[in-house]
Amino acid sequence: MSNITPYTINLLVMVCLSVPAFSQMDRDSLYPAPSEIAKSIIFEGVIKTKVETSTESGVMRFNVRNSRIGVRGDIGQYLGYRVQVELSNEGTFAPLDLHGTLKPTDNFSFLFGQQHIPFENQYIITPAEMMFANRAFVGKYFTPGTRDIGAVAQYRFHVGGFPMEGQAGIFNGGAINDPQWSKYPSFACRLVAGSMDGFRSTVKIYRFHGQEELDLFFWGADVHYANNALRVEAEVMHRHSNTTQSDLLGTYIQGAYTLGLPQARMFHSLTPAVRLDAMGYDVWNSSFDVKRITVGVNLGLTFIPYDSVFRIDYEHHFMKKGIVFPDFDNRDLHVADNKVTVELVVRF
Repeated sequence: MSNITPYTINLLVMVCLSVPAFSQMDRDSLYPAPSEIAKSIIFEGVIKTKVETSTESGVMRFNVRNSRIGVRGDIGQYLGYRVQVELSNEGTFAPLDLHGTLKPTDNFSFLFGQQHIPFENQYIITPAEMMFANRAFVGKYFTPGTRDIGAVAQYRFHVGGFPMEGQAGIFNGGAINDPQWSKYPSFACRLVAGSMDGFRSTVKIYRFHGQEELDLFFWGADVHYANNALRVEAEVMHRHSNTTQSDLLGTYIQGAYTLGLPQARMFHSLTPAVRLDAMGYDVWNSSFDVKRITVGVNLGLTFIPYDSVFRIDYEHHFMKKGIVFPDFDNRDLHVADNKVTVELVVRF
């Protein structure tokens, strides 16, 4: 004890007193106060309602196609979450996004739970982001579903100053909210180059092992360009079924140009849009089974990030004579009719 000086004793006391303080600082950064968590909560929702009129058979219908509500946010520096439900998915209730996110670093994250499969582009299948009232063929008829229960890793990086992102996920291979056992899980991988503000391109694959021995392999690629007024995008998607030994190919190109309406009282923008899409079996040796042209006009009601719109679309189908297309014909009695759609999308 004779070697212990008063200076040493004071130093030891200061260290002992500082440890709880540093521990509290670390705890505060990892587990913020409830008031701080509340500030990060983001509520989101969309109501998508429309009336459709068939120009061929003369029938019409009103439809609340989507009514979604959700919440997302962060709990501290390393943990996030998202919950979203569909209240009226063609007459059914469905939980959509139900996942937590671990963020070890700023550019690396893991998503666990029910989520979007990193294969289809959300801007052609998400109600609040779609350019038209109805989805493109590749967004509606190709994959068994857009969401599944699983885990996805995302890594963001740069190549020569150009933003990139790699995504890879493994899933049950079931439907939404169906935590089934699987001997051969489904998996998807995607490489994204660029950003939605400017040029963006992706290449992707998806292997689906589902119920009833359904075995599908997908590959796809797309390009997207957007500036303050112009938006143009195109995609090609291929599906091979190891179950039926069939090949389905689909593609689309769509574009829109936004004009500001500074003098208008209700609408702040006018956006004409046009889309050409097609799909078919055995296209390499033949032509597409069905083609469609869609023209429309979108009237902007609110500014981004809410971006609510009132739109009018007309779509015209070109079916190969004598074709029987089960993926297309069995969905809806009038799905292949030429039709006019008037739609209101309220995003909040």
